[in-house]
Amino acid sequence: MIMERYPNARTIAIVCTQWGDTGKGKFVDYFAEWADIIARGTGGANAGHTIVINGTQYIFHLIPSGILYDKQGKMNVIGNGTVVYPYVITHELTILQKANMTHNNLRISHRAKLVLPQHIVLDRLRECGADGKIGTTGRGIGPAYEDHYARIGLTMNDILNPDSFVTKLRRNLKDKVQFLRTVDPEVLREIMQHEYLQFGAYFNPNTIFDEDAIVANYLSYAEVLRDMICDTDEMVRCMWGRHNILLEGAQGHLLSVDFGTYQFVTSSDCSIQGLAKGVGLSEKQVDIVFGIANAFFMKRVGEGPFPTELGGAHSATWCGTKGVTRTTELEQFGNVSVNDPDPFRQGIGIRMAAREYGSTTGRPRRIGWLDLPLLRYAVQTGIQKLILTKLDCLDSCETIHICNAYVYEGPDHWLGNCLLQKGDHIAIAVPDAEVLQYCKPLYQTFPGWNEPTGNVRTYDDLPDALKKLVAYVSHEVHREVAILSVGPEREQTIVR
Repeated sequence: MIMERYPNARTIAIVCTQWGDTGKGKFVDYFAEWADIIARGTGGANAGHTIVINGTQYIFHLIPSGILYDKQGKMNVIGNGTVVYPYVITHELTILQKANMTHNNLRISHRAKLVLPQHIVLDRLRECGADGKIGTTGRGIGPAYEDHYARIGLTMNDILNPDSFVTKLRRNLKDKVQFLRTVDPEVLREIMQHEYLQFGAYFNPNTIFDEDAIVANYLSYAEVLRDMICDTDEMVRCMWGRHNILLEGAQGHLLSVDFGTYQFVTSSDCSIQGLAKGVGLSEKQVDIVFGIANAFFMKRVGEGPFPTELGGAHSATWCGTKGVTRTTELEQFGNVSVNDPDPFRQGIGIRMAAREYGSTTGRPRRIGWLDLPLLRYAVQTGIQKLILTKLDCLDSCETIHICNAYVYEGPDHWLGNCLLQKGDHIAIAVPDAEVLQYCKPLYQTFPGWNEPTGNVRTYDDLPDALKKLVAYVSHEVHREVAILSVGPEREQTIVR
């Protein structure tokens, strides 16, 4: 365990330096053995953490990945910075119970934001059209955060107080119902039939929403969750400095609403700053921040510019096509490989080899080469050490390309008092969609290692070509690569 090297560290964080889906779940599980408390502070059920233990896959969307250690008395916290849809969390509790796993030490902040049916309807309605489409998971995350900042949102504490809940619910629904009356009734009816909306149970053709059904369901959730809801901020602060605390990131730095590649971002600040705040701490109270990056490819889900995407616009369109799944790709591209000469097909080959399909949505993740300008940008805000994951997925790749810089090919664009012009070179990415869409990657090319790495357990035993790539990335971003992952299992972890 790497923490033996840092005996004085009491609080650490695991955050993604990219667009999410880099393997946080595995490493939260890895570090949970050291931790006494595992706390999540951002996002909602739009996250999907996948953990593989003894060949069994577990996917959690809201409950922290450390829940697998509940029987050992480790505390798991869903902090104030999250948005919680009770339907999801009660469903996950049922899954735990069926798997003979406990959740006795799970705690939910009474200040966590509450996702309501109207949030999900608005989210899905926005994603129906092309205008302003972001590529969300359609789970009401953005609208719930919007209500929080508009000061009309509800919290988990509200479901514990029925009279207050009803009053606040009606206030929250008022303007939304007026707007939804302008929407095509058939479109609205179809959205309301989604599983997440209880297959139409919340729909009333006359009033849009059935308030009584919402109240009844949410008060029933309260009875299940009542003993878990408390002031988790105070609990975490009391444990700080005396117990080992692990902060579990959600999504990725490049999706942060404050620091990410705006406007194609999520609705919370998933940087270390937002994560710490979301559990009641400050970033200065975190001793070590581990930033995870896939190597030597990366991916993203949803809309937005992706300079190194294999296949470019063709890939983005394909991955955004409704109904495209791994099965679809196997049927149409069953003979592709990670060495396919066509970039679009090579992206599919890497996606298949790495099983890069959303754990939350099932969507194929867009694939591209590792982008160092974006990584340099991401590590600036507090990342101290790197974890490189999915190395084994490129074991058979003959040539590795790493983007070391961009050439800007767009129109003149002011960045504050600096003018960006065609032909300018960019070493540290500008997290602005209007800039990134015109950035042409400049690649450094390396030979692959062409050896299986899944059974390697020490750094010295890794192929020399792979070690050279690791050293190159570490040098270029000025961060130590502390850990390497050569597979999804806990033991497939190499500490440098």
